[in-house]
Amino acid sequence: MNKIGKWIVWALIAAFLLGFLPTIIDTLAGFFVLTEEGLGVTQHFTRTLDTVVATAESYMWHIVIAYSIIIAFIIFMEGQNPDRTILWMLVLVFVPVFGVILYLILGPDLQSIRNRRLFRPAKKYGFDHSPFKKATEDQFLIGSMLHACSGADLLVRNRVEILINGAETFPAIEAAIAGAEKFIHMEFFIIRDDDLGRRIGGMLMEAARRGVKVRVLYDAVGSWSLKARFVKELEEGGVECRSFMPVSLPLFRRKMNFRNHRKILVADGKVAFTGGINIGEEYDGKGHLGFWRDTFVRLEGEAVAALHNIFLHDWCVRSADDPAAICEDLNITLNGLPVKDDYSALPVIPLQVVESGVDSVWHSIAKGYYGMISRAQKRVWVTSPYLVPGPELMNALIASSLSGVDVRVMMPSVKDHFLVFWGSRSNIEPLLRAGVRVFQYQDGFIHTKSVVSDSCIASVGTCNMDVRSLDINFENQLFIYDREIAESFARQFETDMKRCKELHIGEWEKRPLWQKLLESFGRLYSAQI
Repeated sequence: MNKIGKWIVWALIAAFLLGFLPTIIDTLAGFFVLTEEGLGVTQHFTRTLDTVVATAESYMWHIVIAYSIIIAFIIFMEGQNPDRTILWMLVLVFVPVFGVILYLILGPDLQSIRNRRLFRPAKKYGFDHSPFKKATEDQFLIGSMLHACSGADLLVRNRVEILINGAETFPAIEAAIAGAEKFIHMEFFIIRDDDLGRRIGGMLMEAARRGVKVRVLYDAVGSWSLKARFVKELEEGGVECRSFMPVSLPLFRRKMNFRNHRKILVADGKVAFTGGINIGEEYDGKGHLGFWRDTFVRLEGEAVAALHNIFLHDWCVRSADDPAAICEDLNITLNGLPVKDDYSALPVIPLQVVESGVDSVWHSIAKGYYGMISRAQKRVWVTSPYLVPGPELMNALIASSLSGVDVRVMMPSVKDHFLVFWGSRSNIEPLLRAGVRVFQYQDGFIHTKSVVSDSCIASVGTCNMDVRSLDINFENQLFIYDREIAESFARQFETDMKRCKELHIGEWEKRPLWQKLLESFGRLYSAQI
């Protein structure tokens, strides 16, 4: 597929150049006419090139049609979502040249992504079923499924601290950076060159000066506005920086569509953080959207190693570093575990750290969401900034509600991404008709990505309930099998409800036609992602 794509790109360029040859001929002919003895040369030159162009133009559309057929066959064989497949087919039929180029930019390039998975360490623990002996059947089945489809081990000894908003998150992150003695590893989708970003950057450089090994990985597209000057300052200050999948030529680099949406910070292998918050002032409530409602999690114990393992893999994808050498230098195992660490004093809070991306055999996090929704007996409460989950999860939400489960969905009332916002709204009406309670957050923007199922499972992390996060982006999500943690998320959901407006089907049906049209455009856009 990759080689075919490259040949098609160059062939298209050649075809377009042939289309411009008549203009080039006229220009050159005009030049020769201006010379004293150029008339004979001009006539011969023009006749020859006219023949070449006529021949090329007679075959040009045959070539374009052949390209479209090849691309259509590739799309058909990729086994994508049927809606997406049909949409791409229609694009190729109605705008063949532009459609081919668009597919080369946005379509999947799975082989090149798979080739980037440089190492996968052996399983850390195997799947230990013993913590589920006193658990519910639903916990056991969902945990077993996630292990089967992603290899996520059940990590038992952990301390989990839920951090609400930037007001709690950034002081905790800064404390971890200030207290680090050996290494700090950071991986974020967005890092801003603003006051907050520079404050964190200054602390990282200070840590490097005291001998701490500091590595920072940021997504090349998510951090598009990050100035090279700021990165250079960090590097000169002793911080190693890497961008994930840089896009040097966006027009012909489809990998710009596959982004690293993860947020991970690991300090000394002792403490780790993850959740929805990036490094920027808007995540502390100082952006144009105002108050920013988000959730981060501070972890100690076995889960730290799992998150660290994700970072180590992503870092080595973007550098020539040998993971074994890094681990030896940091005195940790290849699994990200500090050597000789004992977690027996930590509480028993079983959880799994699940990762997914375009390179995954299964969409593991989506499978986890589906299990939580479909197996809920009493309640399933979802918080997500975007609600474009695809037909499987939509049907799961609807079926659970129709079965009598208390299904609630919380989403923003303001937009930060125009088309995704309207695409999310297009899913509200079918949910309301099925009895799902839908709440729009009114006090700023809500960016939390969490699901609570009954009183036994909670999920939180970086994965939005939209097709980009579920199918395409590189994400990480915690699935926590603890009643107290689940109840904490449920209580926070109820607290957030006080800042929401609940939608009702009678009122929602009366929304203006222009809104319905925008929702349709948003839904169409979301289907092709």
